[in-house]
Parts: sequence; C-alpha cells; structure tokens
Amino acid sequence: MSILEVKNLCKSYKGFDLNNVSFDISEGTIMGLIGENGAGKSTIINIITNAVHKDSGTVKLFGVDLENCNSDIWNSIAVVQADCGFPEELTIKNAESVLKGIYKNWDSGKFESYINKLGLDFKKKIKSLSTGMKMKLELAIALSHSAKLLILDEATNGLDFMARNEILDILMDFIQDESCGVLLASHIIEDMERICDYITFIHNGNVVFSENKDDLLDKYAIINIDENKLSELDSKAVVYTDKTQYSSKALVYRNQIPSGFETEKTTIQDIMYFYMKGGK
Repeated sequence: MSILEVKNLCKSYKGFDLNNVSFDISEGTIMGLIGENGAGKSTIINIITNAVHKDSGTVKLFGVDLENCNSDIWNSIAVVQADCGFPEELTIKNAESVLKGIYKNWDSGKFESYINKLGLDFKKKIKSLSTGMKMKLELAIALSHSAKLLILDEATNGLDFMARNEILDILMDFIQDESCGVLLASHIIEDMERICDYITFIHNGNVVFSENKDDLLDKYAIINIDENKLSELDSKAVVYTDKTQYSSKALVYRNQIPSGFETEKTTIQDIMYFYMKGGK
C-alpha cells in the first residue's frame, strides 16, 4: 500500500515552476528527496502538508485525496522542520502539556524515552536549546503520537556526525514497523545513501528521476576518459562528460560500457552532480 502518492503536481510562483512532480512512498520504506537550493523540495513538502495550495495534480495520503483528509489522517503524519515553533520561554515539560491537548494518541512514556535517549532535559527552556537540540526535540515529538508517515525537511542540517547518525538510526528503527514510511529531504547526500530505499531528484522544479537507490547505483558508472577513448563510446551510453584540460570524467550507463574501460565507485552525489552539470 502507498502511504503517500504524488502525481503530476504543479505549482507556479514568479520565477519558479514546479512541473508534473510524481513519486510515491510505500509502507516500510524511506524516500530521499534531493536537489539544489530552490529546486522545489520545500514547496513539495508544503503542498503535501497543506501549508501551500497546489495549482494542479493530486496528493493522496493513505489512499485519501489531500482535500478529503480528516483529523485521523493528519494525526498519522508528523513533520520535522528546522524551526521548532514553540514559544521560547516554555520548558520541554511545558511543551509536552500543550502537545497532550493536540494529539489524541500522545504517548507520554514514549516521549520521555526519546527525550532521555536523545540527551535532552525536561527542565530546559526552548530558548536554551541549540539548533541540533531543537531538531532532536522535534523528532521526539514526531515519534510520540503514533504517526505512520514522517516528513523531515533538512532535519539533519546543523547536526554533528554523531547526532546525525543517532537520528538516522532512529529513522531506521521507525520503519521496522512496515506500516510506516519516511520522506526525507536533505542536502546531506551521504545520509540519504545510507538509509534511503528510494531517491527522487528534483532539479529546477522537475523530477530528473525517482528510482530505487540500489538500482540507481547499479545503473550508472563513472569512467576517467580522454578524447580518444571517448570516441569509442556510443553517445547514447553517456549521460554527461565533465571535461578538463588533461582528462575527463563521464557518467555512463553501466550496461553500455565496452570492455577495456575501468570504472570508479559511483555515489548518489556523483549522479546528482553530473545531471546538474547538464546530463541528458
């Protein structure tokens, strides 16, 4: 079953168009949403969460059209963003008192467990928390009201390596319940490569690809190549060639490389880079 279906989503602003964006998230999977600043990632998330109205296209949450979602469905969704949103003078304990009145499935025991696990203190005021600690608080809240879909917008930005890994491990634990799913938008591509099952790449408001991560890494290869060797490749095999004065690198389709070409290990960041440079 699809937890989230996005089909032919369009939104126009002055100087920017989101064009026919489509992807879906199945139960028990993590979708990584990647792209440069201004590519449209936050616009997509804002439409999914009903903070921004789409121009056209459809969004379905748990099989229900966005316009028809009821409170039960919205309670099954948790959004983690950079801005904590609570009044700065509240303590974490005060904030929980507010949250109990918002979420009918609020679990105080689970919240306390996450607060302790993430190294937070109930007595601390929101204003005293670092950016990373505020993000951890947001995640603890998201995981404490029986949400089935987590949407994280740049949730690991500003965190050190250990804190990021801690959060990624929690997300991996979350989807062990195969009725749950995650949409993770981030600039930290190595995090995506570690935990995501699928990758959707948005560039200038368009979907470049939305595919299984392992299939992507199998599909492409990088080769170091000079002009003479480049002529031996079928042009259809080459996504893009990044030329320098002395040598060049090319992103190619792995199954179309002739014998005699050595390949480098390819990453999602490599694939993204070559497409942004002008890959076809």
